[in-house]
Amino acid sequence: MRDILSECVFEILPPAQDERLKAAHGEATGERHSRYLADWRCLQTLELAPPPAAFSNPSEMKIAAWNMERCKRVEDSADLLRRAGVDIVLATEMDYGMARSGQRHTTRDLARLLGFGYVYGVEFVELGTGDTYETRLFSDVANHAGLHGNAILSRFPLHRPRVIPLDDQGHWFTGSPKSDGQRRVGGRMAIAADVEVGPAPIALVAVHFESESDAQGRLQQAETMLSALRRVYGPAPMIIGGDLNTADLAGRSVFSCLNQPQIWEPCFGAFEADGFGWKTANNGEPTTRAAPGKPVDYPLKRLDWLFVRGLDSLEPMTVPAISSHGDYLSDHELVTARFMP
Repeated sequence: MRDILSECVFEILPPAQDERLKAAHGEATGERHSRYLADWRCLQTLELAPPPAAFSNPSEMKIAAWNMERCKRVEDSADLLRRAGVDIVLATEMDYGMARSGQRHTTRDLARLLGFGYVYGVEFVELGTGDTYETRLFSDVANHAGLHGNAILSRFPLHRPRVIPLDDQGHWFTGSPKSDGQRRVGGRMAIAADVEVGPAPIALVAVHFESESDAQGRLQQAETMLSALRRVYGPAPMIIGGDLNTADLAGRSVFSCLNQPQIWEPCFGAFEADGFGWKTANNGEPTTRAAPGKPVDYPLKRLDWLFVRGLDSLEPMTVPAISSHGDYLSDHELVTARFMP
């Protein structure tokens, strides 16, 4: 497993296209994957940009967690976040220089539209053009950068940013049933930073657990993340949000989903042991939706969660990931809650 990453740059630089082509067409071994993890600079750094204006300490913050599924509609996504009134976005699956999302740096563009700063880290360098649906549409278009990652976007300045690698095993490089021929270098990760609001800094974490894993694998990823967060941020008040790829919790009753999810998902026990709660920061609704070209097994699932420690939280909401024009934005809904420093 790679170490915690803390080096910040003005702009993350992707591997050259010939390097990506060499990786894409070479032998798919764990040894080669480990070498790329060590050699490619974009997998060792974070991109950090301050907000364009300073804001005074708020009496409360509205925080969203959203798997933006590549953020293909940046302007409409910014409009939805604006209408939801969020101050901080814990974002996962953000593209940078991918054909399928118009070659945009979606985190940078989204932050500019919102008037926010951001920290961005690379989860995968994608060596192809996407899943089977996207490959059909973009198979003849090269990616300018081929980066895909997680981000925190905030109207408040972000401090002490870190990337915490959670899974460097190379499932998406050496091949797996779900990868659909997609070749990727990298692994799932959490990205963290803190904001200085209220009486003490509050740590923020955006996380995406590995979809190729199982309940025990998710527990291991939770323990890896929480151990690293303790080392960097100590017992600070903290909000963790993201896509945990949890089992079909929404198929259970609302009460069992919120009150005893650890029965089916042991990672919730790890969160609880570290002082985190989820009952007042989440409702019992599913957070997935049917998407064009991506059939969904029903019932829809609750994959996306907000966890809180040392803060009061209330008014959890699940906001449909649909634009004001009725266009699809993601196959994950936006989840929000209010938090009091």
